[in-house]
Formats: sequence, structure tokens, C-alpha cells
Amino acid sequence: MRFDCTVLRNFRNFEELKVNWSSGINLILGSNGSGKTNLLEALSVLSGWGAFARTSSLVSWSRGGRAYVSAKVSGEESFSVTAEISSRVSLRLNEKTVSFTDLRLSLPSVIFLTGNLSLIDGSPSSRRLFVDRLCALFVPPFAKRLVDFKTVNKKRSILLRQGKISPSIENDFCKLGGWLMDIRREVVRQMKTESFTLKFLPEVDGNCESYLSELTNANRQREIYAQRSLFGPNYDDMSITVSNRPASEALSRGQKRRLMLRMIITAGRLIEMRLKRLPVLLLDDLTAELDAQGREWVFGEINSTKWQAFVTAPEKPFTARRKFGGINL
Repeated sequence: MRFDCTVLRNFRNFEELKVNWSSGINLILGSNGSGKTNLLEALSVLSGWGAFARTSSLVSWSRGGRAYVSAKVSGEESFSVTAEISSRVSLRLNEKTVSFTDLRLSLPSVIFLTGNLSLIDGSPSSRRLFVDRLCALFVPPFAKRLVDFKTVNKKRSILLRQGKISPSIENDFCKLGGWLMDIRREVVRQMKTESFTLKFLPEVDGNCESYLSELTNANRQREIYAQRSLFGPNYDDMSITVSNRPASEALSRGQKRRLMLRMIITAGRLIEMRLKRLPVLLLDDLTAELDAQGREWVFGEINSTKWQAFVTAPEKPFTARRKFGGINL
């Protein structure tokens, strides 16, 4: 899939902006504060992932009202998509109201933000988020069931603080939590590559619902004492190893950026295989901290995919003698 053109109105720092895009690599160039990441965020909204932070921040602070972003899309399917933004986002695909899930499946994308380096050496929550985005693409009910689980877990925590147990809540906790854990582990198992090794932790033999049920039954008094759940999807983590060493210890920051791109492309190839659609790459400042050789390696990796890509940078990051699409803000 690919964006042919996008139009922004009253979005972030843009009063009105129209951009025609290339089907290959598009460079979004400009100084700090010019709106590079804001433009990438508009593409994130239009591909069904929403805002990078709060939805309300998408509307121009100085002008107020509502923001609008729209795009013409082509590829395996051609359509128009529009997002009307106030305190929430309303999506329309060919004038028909759709959900974020519908849009993600129609226009799959993989996103790298500068903060995503925490995927390698940050908290487990960043690694869960990376995997959950893939799960939401491959198994449409995943996103809703993740929300349902958080609701059940909150109710369960309230009961644990009261020293109580509800059989129905326990059943929902283990059933929903086990299902989420099973899906995460299956998706990670499919991301096989020679460049790195991923394992979702804890490693579970058999069904995760049974695993959770056994743990909660055996540790009921511990959880009541702690006044919260001590097990479940919110404790999952993922190990990332390179040459049998933890990536967080084995790699420099520049090497971690290269590894992130390898992981993004591996995820994209899995998306392409599962959804039968070419994904779009949204890459924010990926080439920072890379020398000229590293930037040219990034160019070669992106170019080899034949996917449409959007790369933000203060200035042209690649020296390759070819014409790029994009915009200089």
C-alpha cells in the first residue's frame, strides 16, 4: 500500500498543507520545530494507529476547533481516508465510517520513533507495545481483548485490596490473560531471522490460561498481601539477543538503531505475508547517531524492501544518487 497524497488542516503546527508522495522513499526534512514528526504523526493517524501521545494535542493550540487529515491511497486497493479530530478521532474510508482496526488492516504500517530505542534497553512495557502492535494487525480481536483484560485486572486488584476473591473475575482474568499471552508468543515465534533472536518471557509450556490458573491458585495469599496481581500479560517481557548476547549489552547506540531497522523490516515482511499487502514504513529520525556508512546501510535496507517509506531528518541523510520524494519544511 502507499499514500499518494495527504492534506492537513488545522493539524498541530500546520494551518493547511498538501503533499504528494513518491511510491518509494520520501524524506521529510526540516529544522527542529518545523513539524517533521507532526507530519509523520498525521500518517500514523491515517494508517489507524492514532496519535503518538494525546489525541487532543493534534488540534492546533493557537487556532482551536477541529483538525482534519485526509489521504488518497493506492496499491493492492485504492481508497480515500479521512480523519476528523477533536477530543476523539472519527475515521472514514471512502465516506464510510470505520474503526481503527479496520483501517490498520487496510493500510498496514510499521512505525519507528526515537523513543523506540527503549525496545532494546528500556522497560518491558516498550517491548510489549511493539509486539502488541503486531498482534493487533494479525489478530483483529487482540486490541479489544487487551482493553477488556485491563478492565478485569483493575476489578481484580480492587478485590485483592479488600482481601476478597471472585470466581467469575478469576476465570475472566485467566481466560483473557492466557489468550493474550498465547497470541504474543505465537507472533514472536514467527519473527525468525538470522540477525537476532527473540523470546517472549516467561517461557510457558502448553496453554497460558492453565499456566495462569495454576499460578494464581498457588499464590493467592501472596497476591492478597501484595494487593495486586503478580502474574499475567502485564508482566510479560521479551529478550533480544545478538550472537548469543543480550542486545542491550552487546551493541552501541548506532548498532541498536540498525537492529531496530532489522526488527521493523522483519515485522513488515511478516505483515506482508499475513495480510497480502505491502506495509508502509514511518521512520522518525532513524539515521541520527549514524555515520555516513551507517546511513547508507539504512538506505540500502529500506530501498531493498520496495515498500513506501517516510524518513524524517534535519537534512538529507543519504548520499545515494537518486531522486527522493517528500518535502522540505
